[in-house]
Order: sequence, then structure tokens, then C-alpha cells
Amino acid sequence: MSEHEEHLKGFLNSSTYDQLSANQQKHAQDILTRFNKYMTEEHQLDDTAWTPQAVKQVMVGQFIADPALTNSFGIAVAPVLKAYQKYLGNKQLSAIEAAIDEQRPTMNKCRKAHQTLAEMNGEPVKKETPVEKKATVDEQPQQPTTPVKLIPAAKMKQQIAQIKQEVATAPEFQDKELSVADQQYLVVEFLQLMYQECHQGPNQWQFSDLQLVLGMMMPLDPNITKLEILNIVPTAQALFDYLKRTDQITMEQYRVALKSIAHMQTSQNMLASLERRQRTTQLMLSYIRSRGVDTDNINKTEKWMDAHQSEVADFMRSILRPWGEYERQQLHKQQQAHQQQVPVEKDKQLLKKKRVPQGIKFSKKRRKKRKK
Repeated sequence: MSEHEEHLKGFLNSSTYDQLSANQQKHAQDILTRFNKYMTEEHQLDDTAWTPQAVKQVMVGQFIADPALTNSFGIAVAPVLKAYQKYLGNKQLSAIEAAIDEQRPTMNKCRKAHQTLAEMNGEPVKKETPVEKKATVDEQPQQPTTPVKLIPAAKMKQQIAQIKQEVATAPEFQDKELSVADQQYLVVEFLQLMYQECHQGPNQWQFSDLQLVLGMMMPLDPNITKLEILNIVPTAQALFDYLKRTDQITMEQYRVALKSIAHMQTSQNMLASLERRQRTTQLMLSYIRSRGVDTDNINKTEKWMDAHQSEVADFMRSILRPWGEYERQQLHKQQQAHQQQVPVEKDKQLLKKKRVPQGIKFSKKRRKKRKK
């Protein structure tokens, strides 16, 4: 359980929560789960470090733009946020409460329009003000997916081999839960996938691609162990620390790398408890949730998937692409097993119809004739 999940659990069992109205209590968990999600993704702030400005921005962002949000949800937002921050004892509580009250009318307009404030103002979704660019440059770098200068394959191979060798002795990798061999395996796989799938070497990483490789592709590796999945984040942390210490990545790149793993451990703990096919399903659901769909509602999820079949298919192909040969082999095995199973079932049915002889029996009349 993550820290903010523990805080939320404590709040839901507190006297502060009990003072909320029935409607506010009904929506409290959903409000705070959503708000914490956008606060960490957009501002990298945990629930004990909210600032008035960040609160105001999240209130009129994607947090409130979901068409599925009801009027009763919108009414409950402000008092729930205030009560939660009061429970946590935020040092800026008064300023945060003032910011919530100030932004509340605008937030209600956004909810009714099912749009963010930027969209209501006619700004393109991708357009950002200079201030916003500075705040999110690490997460959404304004550059092509493929770096301007691709590192030659031979040079990248040599660099990976060198880093793999350093893993055995670098202080950042000592006293870890994984063996040196397991850490080397994860480090090499990560660096290869970043180069092979995203065309990026160290000092060229982009936030979204780091999330794709570390959080989605690596847990689907057919050869990865559950213990290794549990240690993807600690191993990545050690790698980033090592690369920063040896000046192989800049401080800016180091910050991007750390942000990519800041909130990843909880989800990877969950993935480690599942079999590979279940991991694939969970990652697909995670992607659908990131599109604003409540995956607990089966009907809404299925309806959204029916309307976005190509989008879901593209996503699944992207995370499974490195393991394409393995997937084809598994499919071939399943087809062979099915083909072999059909004749066996037919043979069983034929055996049931045909009675197997149990020996020759004579009637009493025939036995009498034979005695004569």
C-alpha cells in the first residue's frame, strides 16, 4: 500500500470524515483517489505537499472533465478536499482552502461543460503556456519520439556491455535483494528495450517511453521472474544513481528518470503476484483507466473498448512487440493442442457407442444341446 493510500484509509476512518455530509462521504474516496492521481502525475506532489497553485490547476484540469462525473460529485469536491488537507495537517491549509473556494465556481463550469479550463478557453489540448511548459517539460519533452541523433548500434552495444560489467562492482548495486546476475539481466533488458523500441540511449530518455518500458514491457518479459519484477524499481534507481555519479547522464535527465519510477512500485508489486496473461490484462485495464474510464463498471468499459478497438489494439501491440516471437510460439502451441484434442474426443465418443466384447456367453438352450 502506497503512502497516500494509507493516508486515505486513515482519513476514511477518522472523525474528520465523520463530520462530512452523507453525499460528501459517498464521493470522498473517488474524489481523493482521482485528485491524488492527477496531483502526482501533473505536479509530482504527494498529498502532504499540495500547494495552492497546484490545487487550483488540478481542480480545472482532467480531474473534473470526465462526462461521467455527476452534479453530486462536483458539489462534494471542495468540502472533501478541505477536510482531507485538514486531516493531514498541511502547513498551507488556510491558503489551500482559499484557493479551493476561489476555484470552485470555475471548476463547476468545467464539470458541466465536460471540459478542462484550457479547452473551455479554446486552447488546443496540446497547447501550453510558458509556465506550464516549465512545470511539465520533464514529463512531456517537446521533441520528436526519435532522437535527432541515433546512437550507432555497435556503440550502444559496447556501452551496454560496459554498464553490465560495472553493475558487478558499482556501490549503487551492492546489498540489494537481487543477485548481481539478476540485476545485470534487468539493466541490460532495460537499456536494450529503450534503444530497440524507443531508439533512445542514456541521456536521450523521454518520460513516456521510460514508463512504457519500465512499467509495461519489462513485466511482460516471458523470462522475467516475480522477484525480478518486484525489483525493477530498485534496480532502475540504482542504475540511474550510477549513471549520474559517473556523469553518463545529466541532472535534467536524472530527474526525468527518477520521476518515471516515483509511483511505480505499488503497481509492480501487484503485477508480480499475477501470471503473465493476467499481467497483460491488468496493463490493458490500466491503459483504459488512464483514458478516464471507470474499469470497475464493466458496461462502460466494454462500451468504450468497442468504440476504441483500434486504439486498444495499437496499445497492446506496442507493449507486446518485443515478445512477438514468444506470443507466436504460444499461439502455435495452443492451436496444436486444440487440433490434437479434437480427434481424442471423437475417439472417446466412438468407444462409448461400441460395446467392447466381454467374452462369449451361451444361452441355457444352447448349453443343453451341447450336453447331448
